[in-house]
Amino acid sequence: MRYKVCSGCGKRVLETENCSCKTKNGNEYSKQYYEENKERKKDLNSKRWKNLRIRTIKRDGGMCNRCWVELGFIEMAQLQVHHIKPRSEYPELTFDPDNLITVCKTCNLSLGVSGQLDWEIQRFNEGLDEPTI
Repeated sequence: MRYKVCSGCGKRVLETENCSCKTKNGNEYSKQYYEENKERKKDLNSKRWKNLRIRTIKRDGGMCNRCWVELGFIEMAQLQVHHIKPRSEYPELTFDPDNLITVCKTCNLSLGVSGQLDWEIQRFNEGLDEPTI
């Protein structure tokens, strides 16, 4: 059997099936998720976060660190900045560059909020210190 990762919730589902979050209740799920996480998501819409996200992606070579280290594969599409220690448990680390790593969407969903990485981070441009826009 082949599986895929749901783009909506990150759960593993059979390749031939749709995830339960994508059914008729999917819209309700999205509304509920938004309401529950409205305050935490405010930080991710700030100019501070957007600048930090750009600097983190540049620092990490503009590619998914996990794909590169684990697979020797350069993935530059759908990049996201992952919080190693989850924002929900460690809100004080939301803007800490040492708690951030660039990964692709697939890797980010598979990592979830475990608070651990399953590879050794490789930094590319550690000394990068560009002025913010």
